[in-house]
Amino acid sequence: MVLRKAQDRLRARTNFSIAEVEYQDLWQRAKLAAVTVASDNAVLERVTQQFVRDAENILQELLIDCRVEYMDP
Repeated sequence: MVLRKAQDRLRARTNFSIAEVEYQDLWQRAKLAAVTVASDNAVLERVTQQFVRDAENILQELLIDCRVEYMDP
């Protein structure tokens, strides 16, 4: 329930797709992936930084690790 609420809040605030990608069979543990695209790197970096801040605010002590990766086409 906590995970679902966090995903819903992040989706409502951002233009990111979010999915649970690991640990679906474990209780009290989850790994989420969030993905977005942008037409230029500056915009992408700005929206990604905002997403990370929002995730930190929403999840607070539940967020253990956060990594950001950029891919070139």
